[in-house]
Amino acid sequence: MKLRNFALASVAAAAMAFVMPATANTLTFQGVTFESVASGNTLQLTISNALTGGTGNWANVNYLKAFEIKDIGNVTGATLAGWTTNVNNGLASAAGCTTGGTPGACFYQPTAVALSDSMSFTINFTGTNLNFDAPHLKVQFLTGQYDVKATGDLLSQTIPAIPEPEIYAMMTIGLGLMGWVARRKKLKERAAA
Repeated sequence: MKLRNFALASVAAAAMAFVMPATANTLTFQGVTFESVASGNTLQLTISNALTGGTGNWANVNYLKAFEIKDIGNVTGATLAGWTTNVNNGLASAAGCTTGGTPGACFYQPTAVALSDSMSFTINFTGTNLNFDAPHLKVQFLTGQYDVKATGDLLSQTIPAIPEPEIYAMMTIGLGLMGWVARRKKLKERAAA
């Protein structure tokens, strides 16, 4: 019987190991929420509440000029439809991607893009040792569309990982199976006594 219980627990653990959810990270900074979800070499970045939810330095911003994602490995290329990509320079306080070398990719628009409360970007990266567990994000918001300097402080924060709902579901299933095995064992011991 012990072998059967061990086999059931092993099957439950193996099933949980094979369900690999996407890596998800979230950060709320001055009322604006940034979420990144990675799958393979693709990162989905979502910015929420930027237009109406921003507080502090971001209370009156209306446009997005550029953003940078770094500390994700050795990035040799990145593509984002409709945006210009620069993997050699990073985000600067003056509008655009004009600083020195960066360990990531910087994305910018010649004319700043109007903010909405739900913006989503799908970015495909190429490189080596890519890891999206804790991407570092810098964002350049502007008050006016043709401003030449970012409004307020630049966001420069790491987006920390959050547990996915699938992880909680897998843990619940695993604990449920372990409880079921323990209950069956207890019932059999009572019946034998």
